[in-house]
Amino acid sequence: MDTQTLRNKFESLPVRIISPGGESENLFDIAKLSDSNFKKLITYYDSISISPIEFLITGTLTALSGAIGKQVYFDITDSLRIYLNVYAVIIGMSSISKKTTAINTVKKEMERISNTDYNEFKKELQEYQRIKESNKQEKAELSEPIRNYLLLPSDSTIEALTDILSKSKRGLIVHSEFGGFLQQLNRSYSGDSKAFLTSIFDVPESYEISRATKQNVLIERPYVSILGASVIDWIKENSSPSDLRSGFFARFLFSIRNKPDLNKKHIPLLKLKELTSRSEYYFNPRPIFDYLVSINTPIELSIDQTAAELHMSYDNDSYREMIESLNENELSFKARLVIYCLKIAGIIALTDQRTNVSFNDMKDAVLLTDYYKKNVEKLLNDEMNQTEFNRSEKKVLYLIRTNGGNLQHSKLLQLGNFKTKELTEIISNLTEKELIEIRSEKTKYNKLVKFYHLK
Repeated sequence: MDTQTLRNKFESLPVRIISPGGESENLFDIAKLSDSNFKKLITYYDSISISPIEFLITGTLTALSGAIGKQVYFDITDSLRIYLNVYAVIIGMSSISKKTTAINTVKKEMERISNTDYNEFKKELQEYQRIKESNKQEKAELSEPIRNYLLLPSDSTIEALTDILSKSKRGLIVHSEFGGFLQQLNRSYSGDSKAFLTSIFDVPESYEISRATKQNVLIERPYVSILGASVIDWIKENSSPSDLRSGFFARFLFSIRNKPDLNKKHIPLLKLKELTSRSEYYFNPRPIFDYLVSINTPIELSIDQTAAELHMSYDNDSYREMIESLNENELSFKARLVIYCLKIAGIIALTDQRTNVSFNDMKDAVLLTDYYKKNVEKLLNDEMNQTEFNRSEKKVLYLIRTNGGNLQHSKLLQLGNFKTKELTEIISNLTEKELIEIRSEKTKYNKLVKFYHLK
C-alpha cells in the first residue's frame, strides 16, 4: 500500500474556529476516531463531565500511561526503546475551563486502585510491626513491606521522588496547579529537578542520584507520567526560553482551551451523580485500569505492517515540515511528537488488551498527534506572546458576543469577574480600536444604564 493511499485513508484534522476578537480554538472531533475502548471511555467521560473533551482526552491518555508502567515498550533498535509514559498540561482560563473537573474525572480509577493498595500496605505494615515487637522467632526472617505507589506525591522533594521511583513500576503525578509546580522547580534547592524530570522522560536503562548525606540511589528504568493544569500566565511567569525551546517543556503535550464549548450542554452539579451510571454512553473504565496495572512482566509491542507504513509516512512528512520551516521555537516540540504518535497508538491498543498496534490505532494516533501539533504552534506563536491585557480584551469581546452583541456594564463586570478600574481600561482600548461602542439605554424602570455593543 503506497504512502498516498495510506494518507487518504483518513481525513486530516480540521481546526474549528471560535472568533471572539479573532481568536481560534483547536478542537478535536471524537467522531473521527475508530471504534475502540479508548473512544468509548472518552465518550463516556464527555457525557458525564462539563469539561472540554480535549482536556478529557489529554488527561485520559496520561492516566492510562501512568497505569501501564515500564513493563511495556516498543523495541526500536538494540539501543532504543520507547515507553508509553506521557507528560501533559491542560491550559485554560480559571473557573470556566473546568480543568480540575477534567483531572478529577480521569484520575478516579487511579485513586480507587491506589487507595486499595494503600489499605493493603497498612495491614501488612501493622502485621510487620506486631511481629517485630514480639519475641517470635520468625521476625528474623521478616522483611519490611514496601508501599506500592500509583499516584505519586505531587509535593515531594527530588530525593523522595527518586526513592519512590527506585521501587515502583508505574505511576502518575498530578499537579492541579502546574504553575506552582514550576515555581517550586525554579527554587534554588530544586534546581536539579527539571534536569531530572527531563532526563527520565526517555526511561533510561538506569539513572543514578548522587547524595551527600545518604547512599546513592540507582534507578532502573525510572518511569512516571505527569498531568498538570494551569493558566497560561503561570506558565509564562515560571518558565525560561530554554524550557520552551528545548529540554523540559518540549517533552509535554499541551491542550489549550480558552473558551467553553457552547455546543456542550451545561450539567448542574446536582445532576452529575445520577449521570454517572445512567448516561446513555455508560462505559465501565474499571476493567481497563485493572488490566493495565496488572502488567508486571515485560511486553514488547508489535506493529502491523500497514500501521508501520502509516507512521513512517507521518514521520517523513513531519521531518520535511521541520526542515522547511526551521522554526527554532517549534523544532524540539515537533520532533518529539513523532515519538508521542507511537506512544498514543500503543496506549489505544492496550485499552483493548491488545499488544499489537493496528492500522486504526496508528490512524487515531496520527489524528491526535496532529491536534497536539496545532496546540504547540498556538502555545509558542500565540499564547506565549500575548499579555494578560490582550487576553482580557478577548474575554470582554467574547462575553459581549455570546450575550447577543450587547451587554450591560454591571453584567459584564459580574460575568468577567473584572475590577471596575481594569474593565474601564479595557473598554477604553477596545473603543479606540473601534471594536465596540458605548451606548446608554433606558431600562424598563426608566433608569439610564451603560451598555457595550459590538461594532
